[in-house]
Amino acid sequence: MLIGYSKQTGGGLSRQKKMGRASNLSQDIFPYCLTILHTFDSGMPIRSIGISLSNTSIQEEEQMSLFEDIDQRERAYAFAKTIDDIRLRYGKNSVLRESSHLPHSTDRYRNSLTD
Repeated sequence: MLIGYSKQTGGGLSRQKKMGRASNLSQDIFPYCLTILHTFDSGMPIRSIGISLSNTSIQEEEQMSLFEDIDQRERAYAFAKTIDDIRLRYGKNSVLRESSHLPHSTDRYRNSLTD
């Protein structure tokens, strides 16, 4: 994860955290990002956040947990695939998080630049 601070402050930092298992679900990745952000929060205004993943694997090769509801995980994968299919067919702005509709959000504008 890369955090860039505002132009006035300058600088930034890069940190990484290994996940317990491979996943392509945002609900699995997001908590790791928040942990890094909260651990290294300097209180300075943040200009940008970049997230990259490495050592990924194919979904079919995932090792299941004995302590997790497998049906719920399969539903989460099916839901994520449906969202991806809708975005591929109708564009990136067809399905957005609610925060993307707030006045200060730039998601819809940025997505229109790459369609």
